[in-house]
Amino acid sequence: MLKPLVILLVIGLGLCLPRATSAATPPPPLPEGVFLPIQVHVGVRILNVSRIAETEGEASMMIELTERWRNPALAFDPKVSGFGRVDTVGDEALETLSKMWTPGTEIENQIDKARTEAISVSVRADGTVTRIKRIDADFRVDIDMTSFPFDHQNLTLSMVSPRHPADEVIYVMNDIDREMSSIETDVSASNWTGTRLSVVMERFHGWNARPFVRVKATAAVERAWQYYVLPLFVPFLAVTSVAVFILWARVSLIGDKAPITYSALLALAALSFTYESSFPGSISMNSPIAVMVSLGYFYLIAVLLVDIVLIYADYPGKQRFPHLEPEIRAYIRIGIPVVFLAVCLSVALNALT
Repeated sequence: MLKPLVILLVIGLGLCLPRATSAATPPPPLPEGVFLPIQVHVGVRILNVSRIAETEGEASMMIELTERWRNPALAFDPKVSGFGRVDTVGDEALETLSKMWTPGTEIENQIDKARTEAISVSVRADGTVTRIKRIDADFRVDIDMTSFPFDHQNLTLSMVSPRHPADEVIYVMNDIDREMSSIETDVSASNWTGTRLSVVMERFHGWNARPFVRVKATAAVERAWQYYVLPLFVPFLAVTSVAVFILWARVSLIGDKAPITYSALLALAALSFTYESSFPGSISMNSPIAVMVSLGYFYLIAVLLVDIVLIYADYPGKQRFPHLEPEIRAYIRIGIPVVFLAVCLSVALNALT
């Protein structure tokens, strides 16, 4: 009874073993006849930035990654073949790559799979392989909102060959690669403009403390702050202008000043929620407009308290020098709004520079 079961078990294991072995097929070995480390020329082009999500720290970009290396085993005689280069694209290019060694470059900060992907491979007669990969995907990036809406963001792509340390593969760039690396100025992300692209190489220690080479391509984009003047600063100035009424209104209107001030405070709170919903991160990430809104709360309360003190408080010298109150009020009416406006302008100019 046990004998048939043992035979079936052995047959089942025999059927499973070939599948497990094929799943663990090792990558092609390093090319022969080249000095180590293999130099892989790299060029990066940012073709489009379609979305920048400040609060999520994500950016949607279409990028084109060009890699070039030499494999003498792929060299051929152009006189015999009749052509000096073999070009393949799409599925044919993927099949060509599956039969040759590649550096296996990966983008570390890519989120999930690419929405679209296109690839082409060119093999020259001297064995030079050029792989061009174009993808449209989401990437994890660092966002700094401390200068919003005058901010410049650096969207960095981090690329590395995870299976080849620095003693086997290094990334290099020459003048041609640097000239080819660029970013489109006219991107589809609303109110953003691409300015420049910089590519640097850095070393880091990976598995077993072995050194690896990482490529960091940083795309600098600039926000068009002119589009934010009306929706951000004009409503803020309109709400805080209530302080001018409090300082310049007649003493007989003192009963109306407190309710108007608290209404302005509620309007300022509602305005901050509107900012955050319309421009995510503008309030929650310590931007200049968030600092100005915080100062606005203090400004409105301070103006109301100063006005009440001038009218009702028996401060030193009030009875002895009755002419001081009109003089003090005249200076405060102009001084406090001017100081508040100067502070707000300094915050904005500091972010702009």
